Parts: sequence; structure tokens; C-alpha cells
Amino acid sequence: MTDSVRPWDALGLTSPFRRDCALAALVALLSATVLWFPDPTVTATGFVVLTLLAAQAIALCLRRVRPLVCIALVLVLQTVLSAVVPTGQGVRGPAVAIAVYTCGTLLTVRRSFALAAAAAGTEIAGYVLFSAVPATFGPAPVMQPSAVVARAAGQLLVALAAYGGAALIGQNVAMRRRYAELVELRAAEAARAQAARVESALAAERTRMARELHDVAAHHLTSVIVQAALVERLVERDPAAARTGAITVREEGRKALSNLRFIVGALREDGTNGAPAAGLAGIAELASGQGASLTVTGEPRDVPPAADMAFYRVAQEALSNARNHAPGAPVTITIRHRRDGTTLLVRNDPPAVVATPTNGDRRGFGLIGMRERATLIGATLTAGPAADGGWQVELTVPRAEGEPPP
Repeated sequence: MTDSVRPWDALGLTSPFRRDCALAALVALLSATVLWFPDPTVTATGFVVLTLLAAQAIALCLRRVRPLVCIALVLVLQTVLSAVVPTGQGVRGPAVAIAVYTCGTLLTVRRSFALAAAAAGTEIAGYVLFSAVPATFGPAPVMQPSAVVARAAGQLLVALAAYGGAALIGQNVAMRRRYAELVELRAAEAARAQAARVESALAAERTRMARELHDVAAHHLTSVIVQAALVERLVERDPAAARTGAITVREEGRKALSNLRFIVGALREDGTNGAPAAGLAGIAELASGQGASLTVTGEPRDVPPAADMAFYRVAQEALSNARNHAPGAPVTITIRHRRDGTTLLVRNDPPAVVATPTNGDRRGFGLIGMRERATLIGATLTAGPAADGGWQVELTVPRAEGEPPP
């Protein structure tokens, strides 16, 4: 109920001390009701007993802020109760059991049960000294010594059971609270670890994209430099050819700038000068190597280099996932060239047997990487179960603005 308003908070009981004060008032009222209900006439002794029970209940205000002080006050008042009640009788207030229970929730097992035993011993000692002994050996004895021993022994057993049970319940509640805190702590740690793994997967995917786009940008810039040198030589001898070369330089610069926009937050690793990844043209070889069938529909068209690499990487990752999660299931790859864009669909049939992942720590990160790559190039990626129980991944790259339709 951490995100909702608790009922006692709505009543203004927003702190443990305030809630304990409310509990003390309720215990005092119940104690007075139980004692007063059988006999509405209140004698002087009865008034003193009611006052002492109320004082015991008020001491419960300290049960969580000062548990040892609370139980000490309650036991002192319990001893006074034994002294003021009529000889041979005893009164056991509920405040003692509540104080012992609270100590059970806050203290160690040994201290909790030691306090329970001390509470039972104090209560019975007060009964014997201030009530039973005067009733047996006083001027007007009303009890036999054997009856005192039997009654004291019986009351001791009852007190030990009551207060020991209260301490045991308190310890059980404390253990459940600690277990709940441990579960919440482990869940928070697992969430942080998962977030760290996701960030690591995204960083790795962005770094790989940075390497690939670096090679594409280097290709464009090399072409720009060559064309610029040619324009410089032709600007006086052949202005028309120089103008054509300048247009080529502008187009190459535009393409390079378009691709460099996708390097957002990615850093190139030092010492990695690998060859650029294959694009749409390399999917046929990738499919044959993985035993997948390939279908291409529509008129092929040129796509931006970043999108070209994205098609290849998504197909590569989807085939890897199909091999890991549905080994032996048929896989089909469909490439559709349309007027509004190009779509790649990788689909596998349901697996014959449930596969055991070979790398459980990386489960789900391939899909995260694919989504990140699709987002950076302005594409749409969907992945999910197929109607027949298989799995499919679909990447759609819309036609770039200003790009002529096929």
C-alpha cells in the first residue's frame, strides 16, 4: 500500500507513535468495558483498578519508540494491580501481552522470550506476594496453602503460554517482514541488473552501428574529395563539367550527412577497422547458409546505406533467434519492394521440441538491439508470435523523403 492512502493516514495517524497512541486509547476503552460491563457499580477499589488498567494502556504509546521502557512500566503497573485488588484475586491486563508481542517484533529471539518469562514471573510473583499470601496467612484467611500453590502454578503456566505465544507471534511477524524486505531488495537488484544488461546491449549495438556507418561515411567523403579535386581542375577550362562535378559533390555530401545523423550517442571503439557489413544483397547468401528460403517481390531499389545494413543485421539476428529457440523449424525470408518502402519479413514455424537457450543471460537483448537499430533509421520493427504458433520479425523502411519511387 505504498502508492495508496492508508486508512489510518486518512485519520491523521501518519507516524508509528500516533498509531500507538490510538491503540493505547482503544485498549484502555476495551479494558474498562470488559471490567465494568458485568458490574456497572464502581467502588473505590474498582476505580483504582480502572485507572491502573488505563495507565497500562497509555504506556503502550512507547511500545515501538521505547519498547523496554514500555514493558517495564506495564509490569510495574501490573504489580501495583496485584496489590490493590481484593486478596485472593488477580487482574491480567491486555497491555502486558501487547508489550511482549512488540518486543518480539523488535528484539532478538533470546531477549524476546526472556522478557516473556520475566513478564510471567513478575505477574505471578506480584499475585503471590500481594494477593495470595495475605489471603492465606492474613487475619481472615480465605484460602488454603495448597490452593495457593495450585492456583499460582496454574496461573504461571497460563502466563507463560500467553506471553510466550505473544513473543512467538512477534518473532514470526518480524521474520515475515524481513523476508518481504529481502524479496523487495532482491527484486530491486534484479531490476537494476536487468537495466544494466539492457544498457550494455544497446551500447554494443550502437557501437557496432557506429563502426558500420563510419565506413559508409568514409566512402562518401573519399568520393567528395576526389570530385572536389576534379572540380578545381575544370573550373576554368570546362565550367559546365565543373558545375556537374559540383552537383555530384553536393549529392555525396548530402548522403554522408544523412548517414552521420544516425550516429547518436554511439562511440567508435579504438582499433576496429572491419569491412562494412553486407546489405540486402547479402541476405541471399545468409539465407542459404542458414537453410532458410528467400522470396523477393517487387522491383529492387536503392536504399540508404544505414537502412541497407539494418536489413542485413535484422535478418541475421532473426535467423539466430530462430536457430536458438526453434531448432529445425522451417524459416522463410520475404523481401517486398513497394512504392512506399521496403519490408523484410523473417518467419519460422513452431519448433518440434522446446529448445533450451544456450545463453540465458542474453535472452531478449537481440530484439532490443533490432528495435534500437530500427528507431535510429526511422523504420518500424514488429516482432511476435505468428498465428500458427511460430515467430516472425518484420522490418519496414519507408521510402526516404525526396527519393524517386521505383
